[in-house]
Amino acid sequence: MTEPEESLITDEHRAKIGVKSEPRSVTVNQEDAHRMRDLLGDTDPRYADGTGVAPPYVLSGLGVRPDRNLMPQVLPNGLLTQIEWRFFKPLLIGATLQAVSSVIDIRDRLGGRYGYSVLVMTQTEYLDESGEPVAASLQSITQFDPKGARS
Repeated sequence: MTEPEESLITDEHRAKIGVKSEPRSVTVNQEDAHRMRDLLGDTDPRYADGTGVAPPYVLSGLGVRPDRNLMPQVLPNGLLTQIEWRFFKPLLIGATLQAVSSVIDIRDRLGGRYGYSVLVMTQTEYLDESGEPVAASLQSITQFDPKGARS
């Protein structure tokens, strides 16, 4: 595949920027917190059993992904290339959070191993029962076409 001479991102793709997903409920539970702490060998007393507080990395194991229906698909393959987490409040054991995702940016990328690619940035916000933010993740997904790979 040769480099396109103009962007493959259409107005239809751009229209998905800012559209929020339906909220999805996720519960922070003691078993997941315990298992992840043990797996990582985390002995931080702030997150020990009985404190009522889960380590922040527990959110990464809850399996919340951006809604595929909201994700613009410009090229056939995608790869998670970056994730950034922000935390605003402690994660409390037993808390049920609402996860809301949206696409926040889409842009072309020229060059690189696969030649032309597209960067899609998504955000997932985790809100408590009063709608206040507890945490957020920002993900960059690089879409590419393997036919554009350079030798």
